[in-house]
Amino acid sequence: MTITQLEYIVALFEFKSFSKAAKYCCVTQPSLSMQIQKLEDELNLIIFNRKIKPIKPTIEGLQIISHARKIIQEKTAIQLFAKGYHKDVIGKVSIGIIPTIAPYLIPKFLTSFKTKFPYLKLHIFETTTENIYNEINEGKLDIGILVPIINQEMACLPLFFEELFLYSNVLLENGEINPTIIPEKLWILEEGHCLSNQIASICNLRNKTNSENQIIYKTGSLETMIRLAENGKGQTIIPHMLVDYLNESTKKKIFKIPLNTPVREIALVYSENYNRKGVIDALKGEILSVIPLDWISSYNKSVIPLKI
Repeated sequence: MTITQLEYIVALFEFKSFSKAAKYCCVTQPSLSMQIQKLEDELNLIIFNRKIKPIKPTIEGLQIISHARKIIQEKTAIQLFAKGYHKDVIGKVSIGIIPTIAPYLIPKFLTSFKTKFPYLKLHIFETTTENIYNEINEGKLDIGILVPIINQEMACLPLFFEELFLYSNVLLENGEINPTIIPEKLWILEEGHCLSNQIASICNLRNKTNSENQIIYKTGSLETMIRLAENGKGQTIIPHMLVDYLNESTKKKIFKIPLNTPVREIALVYSENYNRKGVIDALKGEILSVIPLDWISSYNKSVIPLKI
């Protein structure tokens, strides 16, 4: 068994085509196919079912591919360490960030980060929490910026604690805005977004179903939620970072949630095997440089845990 063979089976799993996998690995198709066959012979089991299109791994093959990814990650970590990449902020790094953070945080520090670290190439992907965890485990992403899930076996570096606010366009009888949460008036993000799970915890919505609503609108956009609440005399819950981007008339409809200052934790997550400390420290430092000091501590705040 060789690391090259392991790299070939991972590539075939990703591309689901011998020709595409061979092109990615810069070898001929027969060579790639022969090496995978040798590995299967050595292990005395079938890794891929070649009789169906696109090619799919067997149940045993999935387990082997999972182990292969970890071995390849370890190999990469050793190579990076040998080159000094564990200290230096150079090369390339792939970062996944959730949609309720990306549009508001990335513009604040990205220009400064690029200026300070010109030899680091960033690949930034906006995606869901679940995808970030999965793709870090699969070696597709290096780092995630998100609300961490409790009890995940992954390195987690807390950054700051961001308060959640109520946007309300519900009127009281006297014509003033109602500053309290009315669950049946809430517009929330579609399931799968961590903020929607936290809102459900805050507002005790766990036992409510979408069937109670006349309209079901699935979106991952906080701005869309605000517009829906604005036009439909409703409410939604938004993170503090978004408030900075709102116009003054909209800000007048933002209220503190009458609880013990509910906040969401924002953190960096990465594989326990990821040893590029220089990149982690640089990213943390640049993010914290644009965050108010009173966001750094969770003292006297109610951190809403994320469970999925």
